[in-house]
Amino acid sequence: MLSKVLFVDDDENLLQAISRSFDGRYDLTTAIGGDAALQSLSENEFSVAIVDMRMPGMTGLELLKIIKEKFADTVRIMLTGNADQQTALDAINEGNIFRFFNKPCTPEELAVGIDAAIAQHNLITAERQLLENTLAGSVKVLVDILSIADPIAYGRGNRLLKWAEVIAKELQLHQVWTMRMSAMLAPIINISIPDEIVEKRVSGSQLSESELELLNAAPGIAKELIGNIPRLNTVADIVYLQHKGLDGSGIPTDLQDDVELPVEAKILKILNDLDEVLSGGLSYMAAFEKLYDHAERYDSELLNTVRKTLEREFGSKLQQGSTKHELSIFLLRAGDYLIDDLKLEEEDRLILAKGQYLSDNHIHRLKALSKAYKFDKPVPVLRKT
Repeated sequence: MLSKVLFVDDDENLLQAISRSFDGRYDLTTAIGGDAALQSLSENEFSVAIVDMRMPGMTGLELLKIIKEKFADTVRIMLTGNADQQTALDAINEGNIFRFFNKPCTPEELAVGIDAAIAQHNLITAERQLLENTLAGSVKVLVDILSIADPIAYGRGNRLLKWAEVIAKELQLHQVWTMRMSAMLAPIINISIPDEIVEKRVSGSQLSESELELLNAAPGIAKELIGNIPRLNTVADIVYLQHKGLDGSGIPTDLQDDVELPVEAKILKILNDLDEVLSGGLSYMAAFEKLYDHAERYDSELLNTVRKTLEREFGSKLQQGSTKHELSIFLLRAGDYLIDDLKLEEEDRLILAKGQYLSDNHIHRLKALSKAYKFDKPVPVLRKT
């Protein structure tokens, strides 16, 4: 399959000539000017974008910066005149472009650069596929296993993941994978915190000095654990900062004032606090009002976006297109939504907390448990119809 290449210039005759020269070599799309280029980029995934420096309206440099920000997997090449070489060098140093070519250049010369850019794109996408498929799949298995050991914390993590996915889509975050992994691993921070301290913190009860020390140490422990996993350093930093408010509140308390919070950490701060408020049985609307009472803790623009998105996606739509069932363990399916806590009959032991979607790993584990234990009742779930 031919690689998709976008060529942007304000000279229609040049674009026609380029189309003839590269016919059959690339899946080529041409665009006259920056606005037309952005329209094409929003509709297709391109391996390479070649952009002329001097165009009326949006300049080539402005367009390349937008492509880097919103379509970062697309490898960028700049076409320049001799007078623009310093600008081109600056663009390279800033990471906005992969290569630049002086105009005029022959199609053969340009093809060498395009082929190199396609090879670079293949490296980028192969790395992303490794992260999204292999590593993310392994972490998902780990999280599913931990959800059995700590059903309340990981039930909360499951909700955070669902919320984070729709927020990342709404904000058009380029690194959606980073947001997903951070939400998935966020509950690891609770590993080193005793349950009674978590309950006291959530309820607003006064903590002793030793309890505060344990609470404050938890982010660092989580960061160290996640940091041992290859390629997850960024995720480790986000999980470390997920409970830190913009006003300096939250943990860790010894964070330096000049530390900039990643957008993913700001989002998780909102989602963590929202989940705690919702646990009291409030509606989404009422829960967000509680958060607005402490608006100084949050990025105001993000808080507004999160509120609108979650009220739209989850506020009243959960049961639309779903039917309620009470099923035996052996009739459960991956994707069923657990609407009540799942406990063992004899020990009154919580196995899975309500408010999460069941995975294949959950169901395999539940079937194994059912051979040795009885559950207190059929499993109440919502299932998509």
